[in-house]
Amino acid sequence: MRIGIAQINTRAGAFSETVDRMVAQSQRAAEQGVELLVFPLAALAGVEALPYSDRLSFLRDAADAVATLAEQLACPAIVPVPMEASGPDGFFEVLLVEKGEVRPLRMASQFDSSAKALGREAEVPEFAFGGLRFALALSQSDLDVLDDYDNDADATLYLSGYPFAMDDLQSTMGANLVNARFVDDAQDMGAWLVGVASVGCYGEEVFTGSSFVVDPTGKLVACAPAFEEALLVADLVGSAEALVPDALFPEVFDAPFHLWQATSLGIHDFATKNGFTDVALCLDGSLNALVLAALAVDALGPLHVHVLAGASAGAGAAACREFAHRLRVDCTSATGAIPGVSKRESDQLELAALARETGSMVLAPYDKTALAIAAADCVAGPALLCPLGDIYRSDVLDMAHVRNTISPLFRRVELGEADALALAMPDGSLRQLASEQEVTAVDEVLLDYIEYDHALADQVGEHGRDSELVRAVLAAERSGELYRRALPPVLAMSTRTLDDARFPLGVGWNDQHLDRPNGPVELYGGAAADSVDIEPAGEDRVHYEKAPESMPKHDIDATLSMLRDLAEQSGFNSQDLVPLNPAAIEGLSSEDFKEGGKLPGWMSPFSEN
Repeated sequence: MRIGIAQINTRAGAFSETVDRMVAQSQRAAEQGVELLVFPLAALAGVEALPYSDRLSFLRDAADAVATLAEQLACPAIVPVPMEASGPDGFFEVLLVEKGEVRPLRMASQFDSSAKALGREAEVPEFAFGGLRFALALSQSDLDVLDDYDNDADATLYLSGYPFAMDDLQSTMGANLVNARFVDDAQDMGAWLVGVASVGCYGEEVFTGSSFVVDPTGKLVACAPAFEEALLVADLVGSAEALVPDALFPEVFDAPFHLWQATSLGIHDFATKNGFTDVALCLDGSLNALVLAALAVDALGPLHVHVLAGASAGAGAAACREFAHRLRVDCTSATGAIPGVSKRESDQLELAALARETGSMVLAPYDKTALAIAAADCVAGPALLCPLGDIYRSDVLDMAHVRNTISPLFRRVELGEADALALAMPDGSLRQLASEQEVTAVDEVLLDYIEYDHALADQVGEHGRDSELVRAVLAAERSGELYRRALPPVLAMSTRTLDDARFPLGVGWNDQHLDRPNGPVELYGGAAADSVDIEPAGEDRVHYEKAPESMPKHDIDATLSMLRDLAEQSGFNSQDLVPLNPAAIEGLSSEDFKEGGKLPGWMSPFSEN
């Protein structure tokens, strides 16, 4: 069977334009003999959920677009459509559009007798097409299920909803096949694995493409390029013993280069999909600003990039102008002559004027390290996007080094005076972070805390880091929360941005625990629970002594998890609860409870007491 993957970059919700492009892709595919064309998860409607008030109208227009596709597609196609929340954990219906008919595959699989016989109709959908049986995976959890079960599918369609993230090897799809899980998945399933990747920037998330096809023995059959559109075609034929003798060799993955390309793609798409053709930024003498200018040129071309050689660069202003000349971009020298304001503030005012004059979207140069520990010093000004805001400074340095191996764009890749960060230490002193080694040490603390949830005790005890440095970094990250919320959005380049790791505002607590308990914190029987006084509303005072040893001990995490599950699942199942107001329950009416009718399910995890 010949299968095709239409790896296209679209604007979410631009249905008329997108339908025309999808139809054109189907015509190209039909000319190449494709029997089933698969579109990426983000192609038709993106991956972000709309507000609830807009969702029904949006889905109505999406349904009209699907109806048009059913009439005009030149070959059968798989078209995903978002139905609920966004991302790989949200619900997408996957439609098989063929000969004017539309079949919802996930819904249909619930009624598939063969899937029911395997007892997994609610796990991973399967469907038959063209003499083959396909499994349909939309997440890594689905792949885990297929690996564990005795899978009878001939091929698995993996429609990835994961955007690119530096700390997630799987998000790079075929570009990092050697280190990713997909070869093992194909071998474990004993089936073809067709990886379908989105490409482009959707919202603040960047998808880097590189769709692929791997045969049941783990050999790479076909791979689309990263960062660009492509129509990938492959034949799913042969037996597991004699498949694809001339298999492709996976490319070598270069993490900093991939990150550079992903950021450049993100700048291009974020600007153009929000109505801008040009961008503007200030060269303030920092390495970040130089890197950002180079990224912008790669993204949009030198004629669409406008830079201000900032007065705040001081003696480095001449070097900024020389760098702009090498990039061949439009460069304006700041005057810094606005009375009553600092040179830095003056630069922001002049940059805003430059953006208005050129119709540009302003970019801010702050990286994740600066936003984490020095957010109060990051001025938003007229900026609408902070492209480096989810990239640590040590990674920015790596990107600059790799870019210089392509062509010597930067005279020197090093941190200068304009890059220095001040970190307040627990003893009240200020530590200047001016070297690459110091910045790397701070980034390691932030990475472990933000992306990997490692607390102070973990970092000091398990990783052997300096406790004073870790305390200072974590305190600085928490104190900058309010300032970060006033800054522009960032391009998401990790599994957890600073916005995802928000700390509650106004909390005066900082972690001081350098030791971990030997076991889980206990509600009963712990040292802190020798006695508990409870004073009720009445006159009687009740005193509870330490719980006896025979009393079961409860892990706080497990208890909170249970309460959360109860809230999400409407409690335990109970067959003898009649709601006071049945009409208030969606999908049910008072008629359902006449003559002693009972409601299956407990509507609250708590009793009326």
